[in-house]
Amino acid sequence: MTTGTWQNRATDNVVDHPTARQKRRKTFQLSRSRLPLLVVALLLLYVTISLGSRFDSLYTMQRDLQAIQTEVEELRVVNRDLSKQLELLRSDAYVEQVAREKLGLVKPGETRIVPMAAGAAGAPASDVEVGD
Repeated sequence: MTTGTWQNRATDNVVDHPTARQKRRKTFQLSRSRLPLLVVALLLLYVTISLGSRFDSLYTMQRDLQAIQTEVEELRVVNRDLSKQLELLRSDAYVEQVAREKLGLVKPGETRIVPMAAGAAGAPASDVEVGD
């Protein structure tokens, strides 16, 4: 027999002796490792950041859409007002009013009366009599 090792007589294998220990190799065990937990944590972080940026852009687009809808409604009101004003300007009554007031035109058979400033002809403008 040699010193430092023992032999098992039934199998003739060398059995570890307390004085002659072999170094055990550390094996990588996935179940005991923290690698899967790290991968899951990184994946969750990526999904959270990705969804956060998507929700931010969605919020920005909704805010822009609401502003555009408000602007469209305001422009519709302005358009409606301008359409009414255009309708008024194209009416015969308005054309006649402008012809009488700004252009000084009269209908056939009417007499145009021009009021004079007070003191210009010696009598106030309100005292001038109007005739046919």
